[in-house]
Amino acid sequence: MLFRTVYGPELAAIHVFIAEGPATREAIHAMFVPDDGSTQNVDDALTFLLSARLIEGEKVYQAIGGDGLPFRLQALRALRRLELGDEVPLHAVDPLFTLLLAELFIQPDRLFVQDVHQAANSLRAVKEAGGLSREKTQAWKRVIEFLRVGRRIAGGFQCVYTPSLLSNILATWSEDQGTLQAFFEEHLAQFLPHQTVDGRLAQAVAAPLEYMVEQGQVELFALQDSPSKPYFGDRRWRGIRRQP
Repeated sequence: MLFRTVYGPELAAIHVFIAEGPATREAIHAMFVPDDGSTQNVDDALTFLLSARLIEGEKVYQAIGGDGLPFRLQALRALRRLELGDEVPLHAVDPLFTLLLAELFIQPDRLFVQDVHQAANSLRAVKEAGGLSREKTQAWKRVIEFLRVGRRIAGGFQCVYTPSLLSNILATWSEDQGTLQAFFEEHLAQFLPHQTVDGRLAQAVAAPLEYMVEQGQVELFALQDSPSKPYFGDRRWRGIRRQP
């Protein structure tokens, strides 16, 4: 199950350790558990990584499907594949991990939710999966914050994709420039939802992209003869270019 009592940094550290070579649970405990300490956090992290299809194995674990991506991008892509049905989940609630982002924040174009537990349990998909406890939604907020998708504020959660996360995703795109529509639908969508229920670009994506433009990290332009979809309101930008 993905909704375990984990925090994020231990997921990355244990995944890196396993990626360096197959490792037994005992070796992982020896590396990450203090003498006479509880193994619960490490075992929860292993359960998360197995559920996300980031590692495989029973007695000996090995990393799978990394493609050289940074851990955060590997994790987001794996979680998104579960949400979209590209992988068969081990538990009924596993596809909800990034679905909560889509249905609580991106589709309604909402930047902040005060009570994520209550809001999540109002969703039909969550009800059908048997609901989520407050402990599980707290764990979700910690991991999602670690993945740089937003941050915990005043007991709630603000969803704005960080510029550094978008920059990392853009860096893995096979194109130096292209249409925004292609970037969003063919590349970004592999990692994160981006579109509101009425087809617009969500503020959680638009705001950090505009910041990146201001910082000279990326260029957005009109491409007036392109049949691709325009974004950013009256500016009607259609193109995106990475800056050196």
